[in-house]
Amino acid sequence: MATRSAALRQTSKSRAAQPAARPTPEARPDLGVLDRRQVVARARRRQARALVFLAGACLAIPLVFSAVGHALVASDQVRSDALQGQIATALQTQQDYQLQKAELLAPTRILSIAETHLHMATPAAVVYLRPVNPGETVAQAHAQAGPATSLPAVGHDATGTHPVAAHSSTGARPAP
Repeated sequence: MATRSAALRQTSKSRAAQPAARPTPEARPDLGVLDRRQVVARARRRQARALVFLAGACLAIPLVFSAVGHALVASDQVRSDALQGQIATALQTQQDYQLQKAELLAPTRILSIAETHLHMATPAAVVYLRPVNPGETVAQAHAQAGPATSLPAVGHDATGTHPVAAHSSTGARPAP
């Protein structure tokens, strides 16, 4: 180990003894003292670059928003066109169903089914019955009696007794 540490000491001494290598003139930066005009010119160039960048950003941002807006409108238009197609298809289907319903409800079709499948026959003569007058209604009877009379409770007559219980001994019921 002693040989190794001695070798390391000798290399570090040889480096310290050698003068520092000078960089070539091309690699060395051009250092110099700047006067006030050069500092101001650099600052103005930086300001001009920043101004150009801001102007470009002010133009680019609205254009990007406009492009996004147009993309949204175009996608909505595609969706709207697809929905219009679905509506047209649904309307055509509805019209087809209405035509089928009209054909199914046709009197000639119903008559042919009644005669062939249900074995119904057309009658020889048709007799119409005259309507019967069932008498006056409860509302008409109370309207004739006048508004001053009070109506008895349901299921009771004017005396307050139940009509069936009052006439149960005779078996007769009061006329309506």
